[in-house]
Amino acid sequence: MARLSDFLQRFRPAVVPGAAAPSAVPADYAADRSPELDVVFSALAEVRSACAAERSRAEQRAEEIREQARVQAAVVISAARRAAATEKARASAAALREADEESRAATRAAERAASDVRARAEARMPDEVARIVAQVKALAGDPS
Repeated sequence: MARLSDFLQRFRPAVVPGAAAPSAVPADYAADRSPELDVVFSALAEVRSACAAERSRAEQRAEEIREQARVQAAVVISAARRAAATEKARASAAALREADEESRAATRAAERAASDVRARAEARMPDEVARIVAQVKALAGDPS
């Protein structure tokens, strides 16, 4: 602890050589002020200890919260993956149904086109057969 004489020594009048200046008390940087402040800082030791304990509790609680968040995130991700797989299967089934329907529609259209071709062929067949038979007979020299 600082002695009273050291404390009072700071306030002794001092004159700086040179031109006249207003009187003042120069700062005494050489004096050791730590003994004066030791009392204040020792009173704060309990507060520092309480702050350190509070910080430690806060860090521990923050880690618990982060761990809970990790677990919740894992649950959410797992549920999202299951939902995504379900949706993918649903979308795949819908696409397959649509492709099957398009395939059946294309098959029906092709069958109708083939039926139309067969009907036209059957309608033209007697005339064409008669024409070809006539040409073959003409080539063979049979006038009938």
